[in-house]
Parts: sequence; C-alpha cells; structure tokens
Amino acid sequence: MRCPLSILSLAVFLPACISASSPVVTIKNGTLQGRHSPEWNQDFFLGIPYAQPPLGDLRFRWPQSINTSFEGVFDASHFGYSCYQYGSNFNLSEDCLTINVVRPSGHEHEILPVLVWIYGGGLTLGSTADQQYNLSGIVQASTQTDNPFIAVSMNYRLGVWGFLNTPVVHAEGSSNAGLLDQRLGLRWVQENIHSFGGDSKRVTVWGESAGAQSIGLHLTSYDGRNDNLFQAAILESGGPEGASLNTLPFYSAATDNLTRTVGCPRTWTSPSQLACLRNLSSEALFASNYTVVWNPIVDGDFLTDYPSSLLAQNKFIRIPLLTGANTDEGVSFSVQNLNTTLDVYNSLFYWRNYALSPSSIRKLLQLYPNEPAVEPPYSNHANVTYPQYGQQWRRSAAIGGDLVMIAQRRRTAELYTKAGQKVFSYRFDTPLYNATVPGSVKHFDNVMFSFQNISGAMGLLPQYQHYRTLSTSIGKSYANFVGTHNPNGVNTTSGTGLAHWPQYSIENPTNMVLNATASFVEKDTFRKEGISFINSIWRELLA
Repeated sequence: MRCPLSILSLAVFLPACISASSPVVTIKNGTLQGRHSPEWNQDFFLGIPYAQPPLGDLRFRWPQSINTSFEGVFDASHFGYSCYQYGSNFNLSEDCLTINVVRPSGHEHEILPVLVWIYGGGLTLGSTADQQYNLSGIVQASTQTDNPFIAVSMNYRLGVWGFLNTPVVHAEGSSNAGLLDQRLGLRWVQENIHSFGGDSKRVTVWGESAGAQSIGLHLTSYDGRNDNLFQAAILESGGPEGASLNTLPFYSAATDNLTRTVGCPRTWTSPSQLACLRNLSSEALFASNYTVVWNPIVDGDFLTDYPSSLLAQNKFIRIPLLTGANTDEGVSFSVQNLNTTLDVYNSLFYWRNYALSPSSIRKLLQLYPNEPAVEPPYSNHANVTYPQYGQQWRRSAAIGGDLVMIAQRRRTAELYTKAGQKVFSYRFDTPLYNATVPGSVKHFDNVMFSFQNISGAMGLLPQYQHYRTLSTSIGKSYANFVGTHNPNGVNTTSGTGLAHWPQYSIENPTNMVLNATASFVEKDTFRKEGISFINSIWRELLA
C-alpha cells in the first residue's frame, strides 16, 4: 500500500493509497485501480500504458499495441514517465506512452462525452504531468453546465525519438512515429473509454500550438480518411498549416551529425545505422544532446501530400470545429531589430525554413505597410512604437503572426464552413496579469484560461476577478461544444457568461473576442488582403 503525505492537485502527485475505496475499472488489457480526489470530487486513472514500451528494436518504430494483459491489478494512481526531451524537470524515460483519464463523480449512470487533450511544445517539449495541463479544472467547469464530460490526455514521443527521418525509417513505415503515437492513443480511447462511462461516439480532440497542429495533420491524414477516432476538434493557435514540413533529404546532415556524435555508421541508407541507434542505451542517446528540430514529413502514407494541397483537394475529415488564435501571436514569431524595409525583406527571405520567393516577399511588404495602426488588431498597443525592438518590429510581428498562426486559422474556418461544417472562431485578447508591453497577448497566454488555472493572488484579489470569470466562461463554452458541438449549448440551464457566440459564415465571418474586460463579437476581416495572399501561397511556403 502506498499513501500520500498530501495531494495538492492533479498535476503534482505523490504516491496514492491503494484501498478498497479507490475506483476500479476493467479495460481491454485488465483491471485498473485509480484514485478518488475528494478535493475535486473526481476519479483519476493515470499512467495507463496504451502501447508497448518503445524500447530496443521498437525505438523510432511506429507504436505497437499492447498484446498482453496486466498482471494483477494495475496501479493507475499516479502519472507515468514523461517522454524524453531537453530543458524540462519531468521524470523522463523512453517508456512513456501512457494515457490518463479524469472523470467527474456523480454521473455514474450517464454516458458522458469525452475531451482528449494533446499538448503542444513544438513537438520537442511537453508532458501530461505538466501542471499547466491539469485537467481537473476544465472537468469541474463542465459539471457547471448541462454537458459534463470525461477528459483524457496522452504522452507521445518528441524530438528525434518521435520524428527521426532517414530513408530506412521511411521504408520501414515509421516516419511520423510521434503522430502515430497520438493515433494509437485515440484508438485506445475508442476501445476502452466506455469502461470509464465515456461515449466513444462523442469524442472531441483539443490541442494548442503543436498539439493543434497535430490535430490538423490528423484531419488531413490518409487522404482525409475518417476512421471515426473523433467527432469534433478544438484548435488553439494551430492547425493543418503553418509549420514547415521538410523533405527527407533535409535531415541528411542532421542524421550525419547525430550518428557521428554517438559513434554509429554514417551511411544514411544503411540498415546498420538504424540498428546501431536502436542498440544505444537511452542514456547514451539522450546524452548526445542533439537538439535539431525534427518535424513530421510527407511520408506517402500518414501524409500523402502537404496539408495545404490536401485541403485544396477537399481531402480532409469533416467535423465541427472550434478554432482560434491570440491577438499578438506575432510577438512570439517575429524578428526584432528590423529598422528598414530591406531589413524586413532579408528576414523574410531566410525566415523559419519557409520557401518565400522574392516576388512573394515584395507582395507581403506591399500588403503589410509599416503603419501598424492602419489595420488593427496588430496589437493592443498598435499606436505605440518601440525603437528598442526596431522601427519596423510591429510590421514584422504582423507578418510573422499571420504566417504561422492567424492566416491558417481563417483559412481552416473558411474551408470547413464551405464544406458544410459548424465552425466557431475566436480571438483571445486578454493580456496576462503580469504582462508588459509591447507583447500584450502572446502565443500560449490563453492556455491558463482554458485550463481554469487562475489561481494564487491573481484569482484571489478583487481586481483580477474578471480573469476568473473569463476563464470559467471559456471552460463552460468548451464543455457545451464537447457536448453539443455548439459553445452556446442547447437548452442550457447555466449560461457561459459570454454573449451569443455566432457560427462562422462566409457571408458574415466573425470571431468571439475573448477579453476579460468585455468580450464581444467582431468581423473576421482584419488584414484581409494580406491574410488572403498568405493563404494563396501555402504550397510555396511549405514546399
């Protein structure tokens, strides 16, 4: 028996007591014993393996389903290991492919919809054990609506462990292993969530940044084939486009450097190279500290083409979407110290591996003049200049934010609307309580609101009560969307606190502006010409 000293939250677990009062479920591979949280009035089932450990010959390989049963009762009272990554304080291991389920108590005789969280972090960082991703808050918010749900989160392989790209890996069918991890996790949900009281036919996937990008790739995977792994999606600051998917030859030098560092054969097409990398100890591979960004590739299987091309060919899964981005996304993706038009031109020419042609750069400079207040919302401080960041920094921020996040959000909303799907769009416009100008509403700032993580002084002091109110409104809106595919809900007995959130339309495109002072609905037409141009050249950008 293992007993806790104290349990502060879902995100910070000490070993828990395994007792007769602990919740028990039986899934395909055996019996799980979780832990009940009196604090949240929720049941936690954590660290459940959903794949065979990707060790030895399974390293870098597509994930393998578990083909054995648990010995005895599996202790699901605490998180499993986090996947290998650099710059984190998580408990790391290659044996990290685990999934977590959080269900609200008091709904034992109901079949609840399911929300599946996929974390971001550039496909190089992230863990379900990260306290920023505590699922208890949003599950609790859902119980304040007519649409309570069960929440799920999963770990998936990151960096070189999830996205090693070589001809041998490609020929084996193991390219994009990290994305295939996610897909196997979604299959686990389909096979097992009913044991927890969940409805496998009402699954919504939810991700932010690289998590939303991952979902976007799933939407276009296998030529848009719908395997009914999920029925709706919430995309925060990411989607099918916006990330550079490099070709296989791009990784030749990266692989050469890696194998030189660890002493493996450097012949890129030789099976012995991959065998050597698989025979390394976990510690030796991790100690190589090789931090090249390994991205997904068009492998001809999971991704048969670039998402931009697949979307243009109508090869995408048709489901309802709730999608959005933050006002100042460009603060996180722009280049600073740009003072002249030539500076901006040169920065775009070598920007983020995007293949922008000279003619496209000239067109962007024409459509994004150095007048940041002309087409708001460039930022909440558009009329203020910041010479310390460069005279044309706001111009760079507008272009950068649109290229990476905002343009694809609008294009996805338009494509799904034209395909007859429900779409609800937002612009998150609330600076964090400790934000300083010029970066007012940056990338990732919305996450603490989505997860209901408004705590400490910010949640207790009266001047920050409107932050908590907005956070609760977002949580309730998400719950309504999970339950009804409409953030307003249907015949709800408890309002969200927001104005009516209109469905996106081609004739009248709108965003719900999520602002803690006063949320409102706006026309989604800002920077129309610039964003339309970006959306017309996606194939050029990502080729």
